[in-house]
Amino acid sequence: MKTPRRPKLILNGFWNIKIDYSDSGEVEGFFKGFESSDVVYVPSSYNEQNPLWDGYAGIVWYQRRFYVPRDYSGKRARMIFKGAGYITRVWLNGIFVGEHEGSYTQFKFDVTDVIRYGDWNLLVVKIDNRISIDRIPPGRSINEVVYDFYPYGGIHRDVYLEFTSQEYINDLKIITTHKGYLYAEASISSSKLCEAIFRLRDRELKEIFMAKAPCINGKSSIETTLANVVPWEPEKPYLYTLEVELVVENQVVDAVEEYIGFRSIGIVDGKILINDKPVFLKGFSRHEDYPITGRYVPGSVLVRDFYLMKQIGANSFRTSHYPYSDEHLDLADSFGMLVILESPICLSGMPSNDDARKWCSNPIIIEKALKMVEEMVLQHRNRPSVVMYSILNEPPTDLEECAELARRLVEHIKKLDPTRPITFASHKRANDKALQYVDVISLNFYYGWYSEWGNIEEGLRKALDETGKIHQLFPSKPIIITEFGADAVIGLHSEPPLMWSEEYQAEFLRRYIEEFSRKEYIHGLHIWNFADFRTPQNHWRTMLNRKGIFTRERQPKLSVRIVKDLFSKIPTYRV
Repeated sequence: MKTPRRPKLILNGFWNIKIDYSDSGEVEGFFKGFESSDVVYVPSSYNEQNPLWDGYAGIVWYQRRFYVPRDYSGKRARMIFKGAGYITRVWLNGIFVGEHEGSYTQFKFDVTDVIRYGDWNLLVVKIDNRISIDRIPPGRSINEVVYDFYPYGGIHRDVYLEFTSQEYINDLKIITTHKGYLYAEASISSSKLCEAIFRLRDRELKEIFMAKAPCINGKSSIETTLANVVPWEPEKPYLYTLEVELVVENQVVDAVEEYIGFRSIGIVDGKILINDKPVFLKGFSRHEDYPITGRYVPGSVLVRDFYLMKQIGANSFRTSHYPYSDEHLDLADSFGMLVILESPICLSGMPSNDDARKWCSNPIIIEKALKMVEEMVLQHRNRPSVVMYSILNEPPTDLEECAELARRLVEHIKKLDPTRPITFASHKRANDKALQYVDVISLNFYYGWYSEWGNIEEGLRKALDETGKIHQLFPSKPIIITEFGADAVIGLHSEPPLMWSEEYQAEFLRRYIEEFSRKEYIHGLHIWNFADFRTPQNHWRTMLNRKGIFTRERQPKLSVRIVKDLFSKIPTYRV
């Protein structure tokens, strides 16, 4: 839900920062203000902004002062964080206003009663980025985690103060189909009689529909079917603007909007249908990772990324392994990308089966997991680009306890949003007990790299054989290969192709794409990865995971030309 008409104070910029090695800041009263000459830029992870902070996964304190004009007095005020963590605790003017766990979804706190109007205010934020087995995703130390990406900490995304009237729109839920069906429901906070005005505008902002609906039990909704709408499609991503105004006592007191697309998604006879047409998802798994800024990817870099993906012929990506920023997904809506939106529950390398069983059956963990997927769905369910939810990455779902966690996550999301299929990225092959619960089967393969190393053909035969077995078990479910790839150090060449060379990566991707795209039960291929990204230190990584077909700075490897040629031969719509 976008709120361009609401007054805002943007709090991005330079903040003071203080490292709290002993977690003594709360006892010492840092929340009342602290002395520090160190600065950090928001939005960005703190880790790479100072070499002395690199490698630190612990507690840091942020603070900044800001002025609130007296004109805003009488309005409701909310402090909004688009993404920070892992655990964020917030104080305003020395008063605790709230806490949030998880780095990748938006959260907000009502600060109406603690704002000083016509005066300076002090905002203090405690970030707890310690690595722990009871967190999502889990780990034991900065270089001993169960996932293969760097555990950045800090205020990764925008922070701002937003003002509304005392009566306001709290949320917006939208459902569409490509045939013109539109359902829109506004959640309203108002103690007075009110109504909502719903307006739909086309790309030129011409009003093509308007309806009014009363507020009943905190809701106001409309349902209609419109003629002659332009559907949202990967090759023609037409976006409309839905505006909602809240009217109280004949005055418009609040207004929000959403960019929407008329798009249908379905699973029929083992195929993925967009607007009743079978599609093939070709693209990448990605990461939000960039030098110095860490988990924050600047808008200009995102624009370059999307043009590079489109020029290669990609039409899809997965938000591995967490929900991406609003800016990231706004571009997906605009560029026509088909997005598999993934939760932050990544369990690729649990230390043992006993650890996995305990983790998956821990009631506290389960509650956190359900809350995190709920926040993800509620934040992004109106997007036409989001065509599928991925609940987990590489979970040990050959174990009953973890399969049960997957079942509960599927059940929870279906209640929140029954319009989209659900999947997860599996690496347990035919032994995976949770494949029965999802609509689409997603498989990760690295045969020819982590095993069968140096022998691409042998690895490919194994991957094809295992995929065929899974298709026999679930013939009515589409299969996507959500990860396959090989590391390549840019500038390292070899003939014949040897591991770590650009040639080996190019040949690995060529053979996997050629063979898997021929299988009629395969409905998507996502290369791992779009670009190199930072990982924890270990003996099998050279600072980065180098499976990107672009470097971390977005320079191409040899694979780019190979993938572009192959993707050009795979149409988006399958006959």
